[in-house]
Amino acid sequence: MIHVAKAPRLDFLFNHGHKTPQPLPMLFDSCGNFCWELNSYLTSYGGGANSYGARPAIKTVFSHANTLNVFQEYLERNKLTIFDVTDETLYDFVKHKQDSRAANSTTIKKNVRRILALLEHTQKENKFYNLLTTNPSAHDFQINATEDYYNINRRTPLRFLTHPCIDELRDTPTEPISFIRNNELNAWHEAIHDYTSNQYIIDRWYTLATLLEYTGCRIEETINIPASSIINAFKNNDLVRNIPVLKGKYKGCLRQVLIPRTELQEIYKFIMHTRSNHPHSEFHDKIFVSEDTGHPLARSTFNSYYSVVVKASRHSELLKGISYHNFRHRYFTYLVAKNICTLSKMSNANILDVAMAIVRKDSYHASKSTLSTYIHLTQDPEIQDILNTEPNASSTLNAIQCIVSSSDGKTSDVKIEEIKSLIRIKPL
Repeated sequence: MIHVAKAPRLDFLFNHGHKTPQPLPMLFDSCGNFCWELNSYLTSYGGGANSYGARPAIKTVFSHANTLNVFQEYLERNKLTIFDVTDETLYDFVKHKQDSRAANSTTIKKNVRRILALLEHTQKENKFYNLLTTNPSAHDFQINATEDYYNINRRTPLRFLTHPCIDELRDTPTEPISFIRNNELNAWHEAIHDYTSNQYIIDRWYTLATLLEYTGCRIEETINIPASSIINAFKNNDLVRNIPVLKGKYKGCLRQVLIPRTELQEIYKFIMHTRSNHPHSEFHDKIFVSEDTGHPLARSTFNSYYSVVVKASRHSELLKGISYHNFRHRYFTYLVAKNICTLSKMSNANILDVAMAIVRKDSYHASKSTLSTYIHLTQDPEIQDILNTEPNASSTLNAIQCIVSSSDGKTSDVKIEEIKSLIRIKPL
């Protein structure tokens, strides 16, 4: 079980940027005994006494706590302690997770690597035990782990531990990303009318969807766009500025986006209506507020709000699987497509590289590879309607489609290189 210390005595720290002390998860067994080894690792992982709450993020610490809690419960059921864990225990744990279908292969691999980090920490704190080693020539250790490094898009390779019990596990394929299409977008806007007749709630739903569609923001970034940025953009017929980036390599940066005048006007009208009803909302400068109090809506309010609205809609079947993030995919797919169109007459240029560079500048994606999936999405019929407006683009795009859809076993990276080579040499 997990207990939470809401105010650990770390309030003397000022370098983590938090106004209040951060919560500290603590692990206890089913009898209420404090799990010293697990809590020692968890506190160390969270930054230790001198920087707890700075990095990693608190939600990441809690995610590790949940993993360790699951492992602790497994050990208890098998009447084991952490010092009894062996290679065989890890194999049995993996088989248990597979049989229970409580996690997919990717999650099991992640959990085992976290457990190995716990065991390595415990070994360092208890040197008189032969619990874990990464030395292949060492003998008489209960667990034999292997060091590995992750260095994709990283200046300094990230070290982690792995184990033979997960070597044969294949990562679970992720669902291909998809953008919200025109008919789904229309159904999304109509869904709110089946949910409520309250005009303010209807307007708020429209405003949220419109900002998602025309800014490409994540949901948390969308609800933190300053209302004053919309007002200034409308009054000055300008870009919407000071859009926060709250995740990734460019976390803390600000974006600026051009929202079409018609949509910008509707958002502006909603904000001014909110301020007329709740004048004090000008001080917190938030767009999305409670209709009754005018106080900002919490991030948690938005977590499953869309699913509640969708379930009440006659379009629930059509909208199944659609979430806020599909709007982000729509935005960047269209952006990539439009840039390919614009650049299609530049026969001496690598269109793909230039188009992706423009999108990266807009999106603050960490690397071009993180945007590569949008090249595949540009083959969607709706996107083709845009691309085919450029007469010189179609032949190259058809060739790209052949590469994308081929089932010759080539990796995504190889296909991307083939596409890049094709665009460099193929006449447009």
